[in-house]
Amino acid sequence: MTNWEVSNGPLGEPPSENGQPGKPASNEKEREKPPSDRNLKIRLRARLQVIGGALASIAAVGAIAGGLVGYWTVWKTLRTDVFPESQKTQKQATIRPDVAPRLSLVVLPFANLSNDAEQDYFADGITTDLTTDLAQMPETFVIGRGTAFTYKKKQVDLKALGKDLGVRWAVQGAVQRAGDRVRMNVSLSDLSTGRDVWSDRFDGDRSNLPSLQEQVTARLARSLNVELIQAESRRSQIDRPTNPDAVDFSMRGWAKRYGPRTKLTNAEANGLFDSALRLDPSNIDAMIGKASCIADGVIYGWSTSVAEDKRTALKLIDQVLAQRPAAANAHAAKGNILNYGNPEEALPEYDAALEIDPNSPVAYASKGIVLVTAGRAAEAFSPIQIALRLSPKDPAAGTWHFFLCHAHVHLSQYREGIEECRRSINLNKSDWFPYPDLIAAYEATGQSEMAQQVIVELNAIRPDFTIQWFKQIGYARSNNPQFRREYDGIIEGLRKAGVREQ
Repeated sequence: MTNWEVSNGPLGEPPSENGQPGKPASNEKEREKPPSDRNLKIRLRARLQVIGGALASIAAVGAIAGGLVGYWTVWKTLRTDVFPESQKTQKQATIRPDVAPRLSLVVLPFANLSNDAEQDYFADGITTDLTTDLAQMPETFVIGRGTAFTYKKKQVDLKALGKDLGVRWAVQGAVQRAGDRVRMNVSLSDLSTGRDVWSDRFDGDRSNLPSLQEQVTARLARSLNVELIQAESRRSQIDRPTNPDAVDFSMRGWAKRYGPRTKLTNAEANGLFDSALRLDPSNIDAMIGKASCIADGVIYGWSTSVAEDKRTALKLIDQVLAQRPAAANAHAAKGNILNYGNPEEALPEYDAALEIDPNSPVAYASKGIVLVTAGRAAEAFSPIQIALRLSPKDPAAGTWHFFLCHAHVHLSQYREGIEECRRSINLNKSDWFPYPDLIAAYEATGQSEMAQQVIVELNAIRPDFTIQWFKQIGYARSNNPQFRREYDGIIEGLRKAGVREQ
């Protein structure tokens, strides 16, 4: 669950050595490979070893897709079943059925409001896939599809439902055809009150329902992940204000991270993750959260000891990956840490994350900005645009629009860069990153007055901003010659606009 949350083709078979997953290649062959390639194969090999033990049980439940067949659905089901840590919450819920787990929910069958049988299959498929995807969230208890579908086409008393199933939340939705468009309304309900705490609407072209289903499911899973964490964090502060446990602290930390990114909120989130780790040093969510906060401190220029902070963050993430090698968000977090100074080493981490979770908007967006840092700005647009399509209302969408802005400005596409920078600032005015690019782009297009206005705004947000400081953090991020040439173009634009030198 990170905010700095590859190809757009079909998911392929995971790579293997000599046709034998789990068996190491010869030492001679391994030495011939670059370090990043060797590390990626080690991680993927570890994941395949975990997956191997789950294959037999997956084969026994081939009908789980509920009519949706193919490798994609089986792969997503397998991704859920290979995480033994996720079973801890289920065991606890079985021991204490009278106590609803914090992140416990049921995905009720989506209603088909159209006189179109094709939409009925689509609605059922959304329900099935969303149940599988949400079950991958750490510490979640998700009612199985079989039980959920007993409520299909029935009036449901939400409060009674919560008591009957022993869960706190319900996801509900409806699908309706409007001409050539399919519209979906989705809500998250608190079963203790029967009230909705979040709702959204999704629209798509009905000409390719399988593709639309995949996109909607990915968007919903990300949105509901964020909303559940934020809602449960608020509940935790009300129900357990004086005696929170490690999970409470971790959820509160992630709720902070889903808000506007500032030095203060980053420090507050980091403190909450520290509190969680003092109570439970093995809390994986808290370790990933703390490592992500440290990485942001480095990336945003808040760190006072970059080398030491990078070592601390990498140590935390390596501890996570040792316990849970198939954690997509851990690989994405490691990529964010390596991005500062080692962009070429960071890229395989995002590829590993996307192998595990092909619908991770965070991994797509992060890969995009690292491509810019690696001197490959022209390749950055596709992954960032995929991220925004998967999660257009994401808490990190403002940052992702900056990534597009940065790629455009690096390629001297100033008018496009101005549009994306403005979108970024409109979504999060407290993030200083888009302002230098916007100043340089305005200056390059002869809009000096606009550049001056943005300088005033930047100085209000970042009073210590100088050209020398900006150059220092940019050069520390990457020594790639192409990146530095492009970055120098932004610096020259700042200089022409009159930004103070030091």
